[in-house]
Order: sequence, then structure tokens, then C-alpha cells
Amino acid sequence: KAMLLESAGQERLRLKALRMRAGIQDRGAEQFLYEEIMASLGFKHNSSPFRQLASIMPLNTLKEECDNDPLNACALLLGVSGLLPAKVSRNWDDETRMFVRKLWDQWWKQHSKWETRRMSPVVWRLSGLRPQNNPMRRIAAAAELFSPANALTKRLLQISPKNPGSWYSKIEGLFHPSKSLRYWNHRLSLSGKPQKSDIAMVGHDRIAAIASNVLIPFLAAEGLNVQPLLKEMPPEQDNALIRQTAFAIFGRDHNPSLYRHGLKQQGLLQIFHDFCLNNRTACADCKLALALQQ
Repeated sequence: KAMLLESAGQERLRLKALRMRAGIQDRGAEQFLYEEIMASLGFKHNSSPFRQLASIMPLNTLKEECDNDPLNACALLLGVSGLLPAKVSRNWDDETRMFVRKLWDQWWKQHSKWETRRMSPVVWRLSGLRPQNNPMRRIAAAAELFSPANALTKRLLQISPKNPGSWYSKIEGLFHPSKSLRYWNHRLSLSGKPQKSDIAMVGHDRIAAIASNVLIPFLAAEGLNVQPLLKEMPPEQDNALIRQTAFAIFGRDHNPSLYRHGLKQQGLLQIFHDFCLNNRTACADCKLALALQQ
């Protein structure tokens, strides 16, 4: 069964790479990667608004306007997203007021140019989220990733996949905030209190998901050998599809450690889409289930 999951995982990544190759040819590698990472930063609740933001504010435009400054990029993305507050809240402390003022000092210069294209705040899901998933924090992470003059595609291609441990460590390093955005190192929201310990702008599980679902297939689409990375793919956060498929394959009392590996999780997702998505008979007539029983 472990070999089945790994084979299915490799097939899922192969199909992703094929689709990405078409997207790269259509929109260019940098813009395509930008859109895919933005959507992934939004997770399931804000994926569409993030993708819309990436469409309204293409990467080339963002780079031209922000002058390689993450704070400038963050201000521009927040302004266009409609999430930059227009008024000072009485709940804010001095640090927050100063941070928002810095954002506005940058945004007001661009405000008139983007006014007709600004998104409505109502398109964003802001309630019912884990505090770490606040879209303002994720927009700050996007600003860090995409504001440097050295394109993210080039930085990725410069990291050798031959040493998986080093590769994953360097990928996490890409999400570390610069000095100008360290406000989010200890904040979950503008109105919240400072946290006692640092909080990553993008957590380990989400970075693992971005690596598995975006970066590795992207590199494969660009012709790199990603096989060494597959052996040590970190697991992402479980979801209902992974758990449902694991239940069907391993039974009610299975040990989740059987698929606590990124490639095996990808395999479970591929099996779900191939065998479970349109089958409502609870495995009764599933050829895969029958083969596993035999």
C-alpha cells in the first residue's frame, strides 16, 4: 500500500507539471508562479481573492511600482486588495498606528492610479479563520517573496534539489520577513496584542503545501529532476479528502503515520480524484478497493 501511495503521488505531480507547463507557456514562468503561490497563500477560504489580486496587480507591475522594497509592495497589494484600513482604530496601539502610517505613506502615492480597480473588502473571508491565516499577514509574505529584484524563479532554480534537507530549509528561508515587515513577526492582526513569541508569517505546514503543490511541480515543468525531493517531501496539514481516502484504504482504526509523508498524501489525493470523487457507493463497486482486499 505504501508503494501504491507513492506511485499515485508521483502521478499526481506528473499531471500537475504538465498543466503547469501549459500555464507557463501561456503567461510566462514568473507570472504563472506568482499566481499559483498567491492562490496557495490564500488557502481554501481566500484562494480566489488572492488569485484575483494577482491578476489585477501583475508581477511586472508590482515590481515596477515597489522599487524592490517589501514595505512598498505590501502597501500596494493591501491597497489594491481593499484590506488597508482607511481609518485609525481606537483599538490600535502605537506600534500598529506607526506601521499603518508607513503603509499609507506609500499607498497614497498610488491611490488615484488604482482607485477604479480596487477590490471590495467583502470578497475576503476574514472570520472563522485561524489567526495565522489572516490575509493581511499572507499579503505581507507575498510582498517579501516577490519584491526582490532577483526573480523568484531564478532564486528557485539556483537552489540545488540534490540535497533535499538543504532545499526545504532554504525554501522556508524565503518566507522570513525583512526588517520593514517584522511587525508581523509578533502580530496576528492589527487589533490584536503583541505575541510573546515570534510567529511565522507562513507556517511550516503551509510552506510544505506550497512546496508540494506548486514549487516541485513547477520545477519539474521547467525540466529539473525533482526525484531527490520526493523522498523527503514534508507532510502538509491533513484535510478531509486525505482522511476520507485513508479511511477507505486503511480502514477505520489505521495509524495516520502510514501517510505522514508529503508524497503519500499527494497519492491519497490522486486516488480520491481517480476513484472516489464520482463514486457514491462507499467502495462497493470500486476496482481499487477490490484489488486491495485481494
